[in-house]
Amino acid sequence: MLLSVIIPVYNEEKIIKKSVCKLTDYLRSLDISFEVLISDDGSRDNGAGMVSALSQKYSELRLLCNPLNRGKGAAVRDGMLNAKGDFVIFTDCDLAYGETVINEILKRLQSGRSDIVIGSRSLHPDGYEGYSGFRKLISEKYLKLLTRTFKIPHSDFQCGLKGFTAAAKNEIFPLCKINGFAFDLEVLLIAEKLGFSVSEIPVKVLPETKHRSKVNTLSEAIKMIRDVNRIKNKNYNLIVKKHD
Repeated sequence: MLLSVIIPVYNEEKIIKKSVCKLTDYLRSLDISFEVLISDDGSRDNGAGMVSALSQKYSELRLLCNPLNRGKGAAVRDGMLNAKGDFVIFTDCDLAYGETVINEILKRLQSGRSDIVIGSRSLHPDGYEGYSGFRKLISEKYLKLLTRTFKIPHSDFQCGLKGFTAAAKNEIFPLCKINGFAFDLEVLLIAEKLGFSVSEIPVKVLPETKHRSKVNTLSEAIKMIRDVNRIKNKNYNLIVKKHD
C-alpha cells in the first residue's frame, strides 16, 4: 500500500520547510509507504529550491513545478495525475487541519466504505472558530449558492482536505478543467456523475493557521462565482458518457 499526499503551493517559502518536515516526519511515524508531492503553481519565491534541498533528507519527497501560475485547481490536478499511491490525499501547505487527520482519512478510505473522503468545517462545532465575520459570511453564502444550484448533499465543498482511492482519482481528475478555487465543486460533480461514494469527516482549522490566509476573500469569491457559472453551463452527463 502506497499513500500519496499532495500539497499545492504558491509562494510559500516562509512555511514550506516547516510544513514538509512536520508532515513527512509524521507519516514516517506511521510506518507506511508514502510519497509527498509538492505541486508548485508557478511560484516566484525560492520555495521550490527549498523543497529540492529537503529531498536530500526525505527520499519520499517529490517536486512538481509549473512555470505558470494557473490556480490551485491546476496545481492539485497536476499532483493527482502524477501521484502513484493507492490512496491520494491533498491538503493545504500550512497543514491547516493538522497532520493527524491524514491518517483518519486514510483509514476511512482503506475500510472500503467510501471512494472519497472530504473534510468538513460545518460538521465540527468549532470548525469556523477564529474566522473573520466577513470571511465566514462569504463562505456560508457561497455554500448555500452551490447547494441550491447543484443539489449536492455535502456540507463543505471548499475544505482544502480531500482523499481519494486511486480508482476514483484516475477517473475523475482527467475530466477536470477548472483551475481556480471552484475546482472542488467540479471534482464532486464529476464524482457524483461517475457514481463514486463520498463521506465527510469533521475538521477544525488549527489556531496558528487561521490568520495567515493570503487569499483576497472578496476577489476570490467573484472568481469562484465566475467559475461556478462555467461549471453550471457544462454538460457533465455528456462528458462522463463520452469518457465511458
